[in-house]
Amino acid sequence: MNLLFTLNENYLPPFYTLLHSIFHSTSHEESFEIYLMHKDIPDFQLLQLEAFIHKEGHSLHIIDCTNLFEEDTVVNRYYSIEMYYRLLAPFVLPDKMERILYLDPDIINLNSFAKFYNQNFKDKLFIATTHEYATKWIQPLNNLRLGTLKSEDYFNTGILLMNLPKIRKQVTSEDIFKAIEVNKNRLVLPDQDIFNHLYWDRIGEADWRIYNLDPRFYSKLKLFFPTVYNQEWVEKNVVFIHYCGKHKPWVENEKYRYDLGFYYHKFKKAHPYLPTYQPAVEEPND
Repeated sequence: MNLLFTLNENYLPPFYTLLHSIFHSTSHEESFEIYLMHKDIPDFQLLQLEAFIHKEGHSLHIIDCTNLFEEDTVVNRYYSIEMYYRLLAPFVLPDKMERILYLDPDIINLNSFAKFYNQNFKDKLFIATTHEYATKWIQPLNNLRLGTLKSEDYFNTGILLMNLPKIRKQVTSEDIFKAIEVNKNRLVLPDQDIFNHLYWDRIGEADWRIYNLDPRFYSKLKLFFPTVYNQEWVEKNVVFIHYCGKHKPWVENEKYRYDLGFYYHKFKKAHPYLPTYQPAVEEPND
């Protein structure tokens, strides 16, 4: 399976934990081709990362994105330029590659995602999820802001299954640059806004409870439906936990306020190799 990640040095610690959870939660017979898009991660960190991935029996492919964007490309608030790389990935990945799964580094994998990865795209360019409880009330505003008046959803870009040949046929990198430039004054969650602006009617929807479970929303599900949503349900059904928002389990440790932080620390504590530094963590693009 092909996996894509885009991050800077600040996100290396949770990235190692995510990789460890993936290697732990999938079959030992499964092999991964891991693609990392970055622009300034130090070489010694890349070599350590490559050694870790190879030791687990998988391959790392590094894509230097130093010249991918102009220096003045709009980035607002906490967001780094790396958030845009996933949008351009179809145009820098190998031409023969047909599909790849993008994952944000603030994710934990609990169960196999082989079924999700190998699903039929049904003529869609992407498979993604919405967090409907968070976005439904502002959907009309998003539609006006992004020019998607007929859209009923706002998709999260933290987990994206990409139909690469079809994307390349319908969109160009110039389309993406133009969309960023035209909409730069209206962007709130920059790359996520651009993704929804360009692709809103060409995305297949997956169940966020299974493939993009936000601990904040899980707390509400557990509160209102405790007989259904509990630890047993999580461990049996959930594929990806996504630690969206400003509260992060690796920053707040035992003070992390949501139940699902336990799983992050489970894989972090079990991890045999982690960087020793603790850089500041930027707000991710959720």
